Amino acid sequence: MNDRGGGGGGDGGGSSTSGNNNKSAAGNNAATGSAAAAASSSAAPVDKPTILEGVLHNIFDGLTDKEEQVRVAMQQAIVKILETHPQRAAEILSEHRSQQPKMSEQTVAMLLDCIRRVVGAETPLPPAANQKLIALALQELTRNPEHVPLIQNPAQRILVAIGRSSPESCEQVMEALQEKGTSTDGVAHFMLMQCLGLLATENPSGVAPHIKAILGRCQPHLVGIRHDHIKQAHAYAIGRFSEALLEEGGKGEGENCSTEISVAYDVLFNQWLHSREPKVCVEILQALSSMYPLLPKDRIQDQAARLVPQILALYRRSVDRNAVTQFLCSVLKTNLALNATVLDGIIDPLVTHLFDLVCVYPDYEKPQTVKGHYEVLRCFHLLAGHHPYSTRIMDTLLIHLRNNSERERMKSLLILTHLLNSCAGNIENRIPATIECLKQLILSERGIKMKLTLLKTIVALAQKSHIRDKEFVWFVVRHSCRYSKPSQEHGSQEEHANLVLSCENTLYMLASTVGTLDELLKRELLNYLILLDYTDICGNLAKCLASLFAKSPHIEYDIAGEDAAPEQATPDGGGATGEDRSVIKRGKVMVPGAETIYARCLALLGNQQCIKRCSNILSFLRYYHPQVNPALEELWERRIPDLLLQINRESAYRQLLHDFVLETNEFLGGLDENFPQRLASKLADQMYLYPMQLPHSEWHLPDLSAERGMLLQAVALTLLQVTDVACIYTKIDLIVTSARQERLDKHVKHADYEKRIEPCARALGYISRQHLGHLVKKLTELAQIGGRKHSTGFFSNLHFIKDTHKELENYKSNLLVVKAFGRIMDEADPLQSIQHLDEDDTLLGFLIQQLAVHKDQTIMSAILQTLLSICNQLIATKDQLPAPLRHRKQIMETVFNIPIEAPFHDLPLLPTILKLGTDFIRIGGPDTEECVDGGVIFEIACRNFFGCAQQLKMKFDSQEEDERNSFLAKHLNESLPQLNALVRAIVELDASPATLDLIIGILEGWTRDRNSEVRICASHVFNNTLEVYIKAMKIGCEAPSKFNQTGQMLGKIVPRCIDSNGTVRQVSVDILQKTLEIACIYETLTIASIDSTADWLKEIEAIKEHIITDEPKQIYNLAGDIAKIIALRISSFQYLQFCKTLLHSLRDPEQSSTIGASVVLKFFIQQKGSELFHAIPDLVRDSLLALQVCEVPRAKSGVLKALVALTKHHPKLVCAEMLAQPLPYDPNLVEYWHLVCNDPELTGITLDNFLQLLSGASLQEGGQEASLSERQKLASGQPFAIFCALHEMLPCKDIKGQLETRFSDIFCMLLTSLSSYTNLAPPNPVNVSLSPNQTQSGKTKFGFVPNKDLVKLNPCQIALETFQAFLTNLEMEQIASVLTVNNQLASSADWHNYIELLTPMAIGLGQQLQLGSPQMRQLVNSLSKYVASPHDGQRVAAVGLFSRLVPLKPTGELAASILLHLGAALSDPNAVVRGLSIQGMGYVGQLGEKEAKRYSETAIGALLKGVDDPVGDCLINIPLESMRGLSGILRALPSERVESFHVSLAIRIRPFLGNYALEMREAAIQLFGDICEGKHDDGSSSPTSSMEALREQLIANLFPLLLHLSESEAAIVAACRGTLQRVCRLLNAPKVAQMAQQQLGEERSHQLNYNIFVLEFVKLIALELTDHIQDFIDSCLPQLRSQWPEVRGSAAIVIGILNNFLSERNVHSEAVASKISVLLKDEQALVRIRAATALGYFFGDI
Repeated sequence: MNDRGGGGGGDGGGSSTSGNNNKSAAGNNAATGSAAAAASSSAAPVDKPTILEGVLHNIFDGLTDKEEQVRVAMQQAIVKILETHPQRAAEILSEHRSQQPKMSEQTVAMLLDCIRRVVGAETPLPPAANQKLIALALQELTRNPEHVPLIQNPAQRILVAIGRSSPESCEQVMEALQEKGTSTDGVAHFMLMQCLGLLATENPSGVAPHIKAILGRCQPHLVGIRHDHIKQAHAYAIGRFSEALLEEGGKGEGENCSTEISVAYDVLFNQWLHSREPKVCVEILQALSSMYPLLPKDRIQDQAARLVPQILALYRRSVDRNAVTQFLCSVLKTNLALNATVLDGIIDPLVTHLFDLVCVYPDYEKPQTVKGHYEVLRCFHLLAGHHPYSTRIMDTLLIHLRNNSERERMKSLLILTHLLNSCAGNIENRIPATIECLKQLILSERGIKMKLTLLKTIVALAQKSHIRDKEFVWFVVRHSCRYSKPSQEHGSQEEHANLVLSCENTLYMLASTVGTLDELLKRELLNYLILLDYTDICGNLAKCLASLFAKSPHIEYDIAGEDAAPEQATPDGGGATGEDRSVIKRGKVMVPGAETIYARCLALLGNQQCIKRCSNILSFLRYYHPQVNPALEELWERRIPDLLLQINRESAYRQLLHDFVLETNEFLGGLDENFPQRLASKLADQMYLYPMQLPHSEWHLPDLSAERGMLLQAVALTLLQVTDVACIYTKIDLIVTSARQERLDKHVKHADYEKRIEPCARALGYISRQHLGHLVKKLTELAQIGGRKHSTGFFSNLHFIKDTHKELENYKSNLLVVKAFGRIMDEADPLQSIQHLDEDDTLLGFLIQQLAVHKDQTIMSAILQTLLSICNQLIATKDQLPAPLRHRKQIMETVFNIPIEAPFHDLPLLPTILKLGTDFIRIGGPDTEECVDGGVIFEIACRNFFGCAQQLKMKFDSQEEDERNSFLAKHLNESLPQLNALVRAIVELDASPATLDLIIGILEGWTRDRNSEVRICASHVFNNTLEVYIKAMKIGCEAPSKFNQTGQMLGKIVPRCIDSNGTVRQVSVDILQKTLEIACIYETLTIASIDSTADWLKEIEAIKEHIITDEPKQIYNLAGDIAKIIALRISSFQYLQFCKTLLHSLRDPEQSSTIGASVVLKFFIQQKGSELFHAIPDLVRDSLLALQVCEVPRAKSGVLKALVALTKHHPKLVCAEMLAQPLPYDPNLVEYWHLVCNDPELTGITLDNFLQLLSGASLQEGGQEASLSERQKLASGQPFAIFCALHEMLPCKDIKGQLETRFSDIFCMLLTSLSSYTNLAPPNPVNVSLSPNQTQSGKTKFGFVPNKDLVKLNPCQIALETFQAFLTNLEMEQIASVLTVNNQLASSADWHNYIELLTPMAIGLGQQLQLGSPQMRQLVNSLSKYVASPHDGQRVAAVGLFSRLVPLKPTGELAASILLHLGAALSDPNAVVRGLSIQGMGYVGQLGEKEAKRYSETAIGALLKGVDDPVGDCLINIPLESMRGLSGILRALPSERVESFHVSLAIRIRPFLGNYALEMREAAIQLFGDICEGKHDDGSSSPTSSMEALREQLIANLFPLLLHLSESEAAIVAACRGTLQRVCRLLNAPKVAQMAQQQLGEERSHQLNYNIFVLEFVKLIALELTDHIQDFIDSCLPQLRSQWPEVRGSAAIVIGILNNFLSERNVHSEAVASKISVLLKDEQALVRIRAATALGYFFGDI
């Protein structure tokens, strides 16, 4: 608690209740204010100190408690008492400590911590108290000569806190410390010096005046100190004194103490510094660092030359170097500020030593190491500030830079970098010599760490504009490249990567920020851009160049001649590290020409995978265009942003780059006609930059195949504007040679080789746009060489002699010819290419020959693609060149003879094969010998395609199968559109029924395949066939007038409409529609799709939309719709054929398809049922037998629906037969009951029949007498069978109307049955007549067949689920959800769970039916007949629901009827029924005003009788319910109607306030609050009135209620909150009532902080109800022995607070304090904590 205010007198004029102002007053036992306040705070009796002393001793003992929270509470109590009675408490504390010399260290530490918290507060304590506490802290500080941090540290903090609080307190502490120091002979306690030093840091101004005296007393003893820890303490203190003097230097304290500081300095430096303890030395050196500036100036100057070598000598000892360096830095700074020349004689050894101290590899994760490193650099910085010294330092650095030791060189670089960054102006005269030295280091250094250090130095030089030499640029660029094999000797992998990244970032930083290097960087980076070794960093080079040319597009250089640039670049292309820098000529650097740079950039742009590099190069070209041609600005500004936008999309980017090159070449060619040929030569000359076999190099080189391919394509695009034949042939040879030089051996896959030569083929294709003849000639030569047969000599037959190299070379030539020929056919003009093909068929023959002899998939795929390109050209020129392709039949035979079979390695060829077949059929031609048979092609295609599709799987056993399945699916998906295109070509060629029969005959087997993927594909092909047929079919004289295939086609396709695969179903319905349309066209010569009266088409469209559903019921409905459409549309002569085909389809391998056939068959039976009446009996018997053997579930549905039709004619007879079947019903009978519900009229008849059978039946075998026996009660047979049937029927949505009509009767029947079936077992099995094929072997000796499934049934669960289904069907979700709340309802052994659901059930009924509705009255009337039922379960259900309807406020006749039945149940022999009636009577107060008055007397009488009812251990606690009911009535009725029994009721329920049962206690508290709620005290009541009598109960119960508010039970807390508010309103204490309303009201719904609330609330009660304080204490005293720990602890706290407000203190107060002190030993830690807090309140100032 933070309150320190006084607790006396609410009306006193001068008393304060809030702040800290009373602390000193309380401590001196003198407070101002009214008499009462004075009495409570200062006029205490003489014995109070005795009480306080005893209590404090008990609290001190509590500090040894084992619970941490208890010890904390004890400390808080001590703090509270110390704050309120500081002087007296400090005396007791000091006496206690003196009496307990052997107190444990932990206890002493806790006591000191309490004192520290008090003295550390903002409000200072009185001087007398401070004096006591200072003495105690000093005593503990110096009690032990050794270091005891547990005690000495808090004691030290106490002294520092007091000394920091105010100047007066600081004087007190300083006097005490000095007195303690002088009281001992010899050296003062080391903790005294430690404390003085810390105080000097915290309060330098307060300590500074005393430093001279303290040092004066210490000096005589300094020499005699021998112990290290004492030396350390003195050094610490003197060092802090020096810092304080330096901080207070303006006041002259430092000069006054210089003599003492000087003496101490001598002792520390000359004697103590020789200590072997490192920590002591560190403390001494830190002290010396602070003391040195305070020494006399003349001494400083005299000793400087001798002191520095002495300090340097310390480095040879095992002393912390950081501290030594810090001291040295202080000495240097002081001397350089006074007179720098004093160091002249020692500057050289000083620099040498400092150089040795530089850390080469500072570990930045260790702050001390880094700190020492920078302290050394700071010394260099200080020395460099003096010009002569800076020169010597730089000379020393230059010497070390030439040293053989890498560490020495690295140290020099670190110092140089630091000086460049901090004081470059002081060393400027030595920078040129340093740069020359660095140039040599750049070439010779190998270590990675050294290179990183060099890089930092280069950056520092560049930032200061000292770099003019290209060697530095070369260093940064060179080390931006990665090593091919990083040497572990020079650095780790991570260090190599760090160097590369640092150099990249540094290069860009230099290019973008350091303006003085721009021209140098432009020249150098352009040179590096065209060198092979730097290809890996071309992206970063381009980025830097873009930044440079963006600032200035111009460059100063001499343009290299045509021969100069290659001569310059050639040595570097070899990768020589030392020769890759530019050649100097006539003082200016030669750089590559703009066309050379442009050619290089084009090649690099070809690798689209390096997105970042391409982006940087494009940005560079955008700013570099003035160098190529200033007129390019408009073109490149339009094209380059588009390229950047599409850089992530490969195909779009490649096309844009193609257009970019073409447009640029055309534009520049228009300005300079020699430009294309010149550019082509430049491009060809750069081929050496992209070798196929990368040279061995120290630096990493990436794969350059993409760049090489782009270079060749750029050459080809440039050749389009070149006319020189020699140049054209040369470049074609270059491209062909490049392709043939690509590597192909056993380690290279053919597919990889094909990818590598693809750019070459594409380049040749580009050339064919302008130079087709030259290319064809070249390819013909290659084809003749590659296709030439080998020798047929003797040795050619010896297979062990094999020229593998020659075969590979031939393979490469052949593949190049095929690929290039295909590209030529794609790119060249169609008319020219086809004419060349007709004139010379060498290449075509070459393709046929290679396709026949090769089994390699790569070359086969290339040949097929080339043939496709030829077909595309033929189709495009069909009108201009009608001559067909020669040898096409031979080609087709060769193509379709390619086997597509397991293991399906050639499957990727299938889409191309199918497309070729389609194209050849479309090419056609008059030559019958060359014609292709479409049927044969289609059959082969289907065999290949569907044979492969059969291998597809839905589940995989291994990863290999999954990958194989993905492979098959990918290529089949590519092939399916091509197969459809093939069918289209065949049908369009001859659209006749014969062609249709041919295709359907081929597809029929595949449409019924077991594999769903095969069926899907076959259905798509079938549907596509009909679609094409409808568009291409001929109508007229030659066409037939009837379509005889209709019935057969429909019979085959109907099962597919109900296929298990949704896609097959949807496509099959489309096929069905097209079949009917074809029949319509043939038979009526009209097109159904344009017939406005064709409603069946709309129905089929709806079916197609919904057929993809997986809902079985919806599919069944759609199948019926399909059957109806077929019945309406097909002709009568087709019926027989249709039925035969359909019956044949029942053997379909797909179960769902069999279902479809059965559904259609059922439709015909329904249509012809009137003609089959004579077979009805046999049909029933045979149907029941068929249901037992049928294996297809939905096929059984047709049989069951025939039974439903029979039930419509004989409902009672069929129902009786079904109810006699064994329970539980098998799935077939369950489905039967579901189907019955589809007919509303039949359902209504069945439900009436069931209600009639149940109305007079007993649900329990043997009637009510059976329930009295001890054996398991059984449910009756036929009623339970009816419930099993209803359990299946009621969920059906179709019977909702029938259920609504009979709602009241069914609801009451289900509600009472649910209660009656509680804890009932299923009935005994019923003997059923066996079927003829059953034998008697199943009978037991008891004469019946055991039914194990029946025993497992739970009648209550069946009834519950039936009830839920009933309510759900009627959309009464609110009531239905009630039944699902309790999962244990069905397995309950009593009515407890059932009774719980009655309340939400009643609420749901009231909301769904409305109380005043006729339906509700009808339900009450239906339920009333069960009130007098002989069965207990039915009475419990009826009375329970009536009791839950009362809170819903029924009126009129409904209320009268309900309460009449409840009154009748008060005398029921069953206690549960009586309890339910009592609960209903308790709700009378919630009725309307009229009804409440009318029935209140009856209800109150019943409830008063219920309070005395001894039955409290059954399902319903009648006394508890009676109290709750009385509370409800008291809240509802006016007070005057029930005032007569308020007092007596209050007295009667008082014992219940402390009842062990939570609910009883809660009800009693709430009832007491309800009694108070209706009362109003206007002050005029006489002493004998009921109000005055009630007041006594209020006073007696007020604090017990307040104490119970602290319980952990939320229900009790809520009850106490409400009751306390009502009680406080009757106490004539307005402030109390107001606070209760604010803190306990409903708006304060958050968790109440009881400890804070009770303090303020009890204080307010004591101020307003002063006369009753002793009564309140007396009412709380018994609660100190309460069974609830929270109540015991809270009682102690309340008594402690109230005791402060007693007007007189007496012996009784001491007894009360003793009782609270007893709780300090309570077994509960919570009680001990609160007892300690209470004692703090008891003696504290509240």
